[in-house]
Amino acid sequence: MRRLLPPCALVAAALIASVASARTPGERHRGPGARAIPRTSRSIGYPWRGTLRGGVRAAPNAFMRHTGEYVDGGAFHGTWELVQLLERAAYRVWRRAPGAKLSVGELSSPGGGEIAGHSSHENGRDVDIAFYMLDARGRPFEPYAFAEFDSAGRGRPPNQALRFDDTRNWELVAKLVADGDARVQFIFVGRAVRRRLLDAARRRGAPTILIERAERVLVQPAEGHPHRNHFHLRIYCPPSDRPSCEDRPPFHPWYPGGLPSAPALVVAPLGD
Repeated sequence: MRRLLPPCALVAAALIASVASARTPGERHRGPGARAIPRTSRSIGYPWRGTLRGGVRAAPNAFMRHTGEYVDGGAFHGTWELVQLLERAAYRVWRRAPGAKLSVGELSSPGGGEIAGHSSHENGRDVDIAFYMLDARGRPFEPYAFAEFDSAGRGRPPNQALRFDDTRNWELVAKLVADGDARVQFIFVGRAVRRRLLDAARRRGAPTILIERAERVLVQPAEGHPHRNHFHLRIYCPPSDRPSCEDRPPFHPWYPGGLPSAPALVVAPLGD
């Protein structure tokens, strides 16, 4: 006998599906004009102790750029799933609020492993993303480096003239948490920014189920980098990469595939 979902679950699923499916034909795996990327990557181990095979480079395009500070490092490689997610999210924000590109920081090295300045980013499932920001005239601003903002959305020194772009940053988070192909485990970010994003979502009348997902994944790490100047996104292991790719809790309801039968008790850094 088929198990029927209760009405509330059906409504929630429909709301998430409507957000995830708000894309043009072909956007599901790549935005218009993006490269057709072979699915060759393999994530191995944990984000803080792992490697990456066949990593895919997150290349600049009409909606996405590399943050200038990190260009020379070249750590712009990730799993196929992560890079496709970035392209979909960047295109969605550009389509809904034209005029600004997604500024991507470091992902992983081409073969994974340790990279300077990070305690994770080792197996292609992490990426740092600059906040969308506005200049003193309210125009989209493309930063050379990450910028920190206070609870009122004003840039902290030396970026006092900048403002946090509530609209575009919420559109980004909404697409990331609703995506049906690459499942998000964490978006590490400072508490003040988290509050600002959720307030923006409520003002815009975002679906409750979408806000609840955002509340689960938007987290300021208890130790280490507080992530007040950028998002740090982490996705779960692609099911095809398991068991060589390993996840640690929490396992949200949208965790892809079956749960690990006996999750290892691992003490590890959460953020950068």
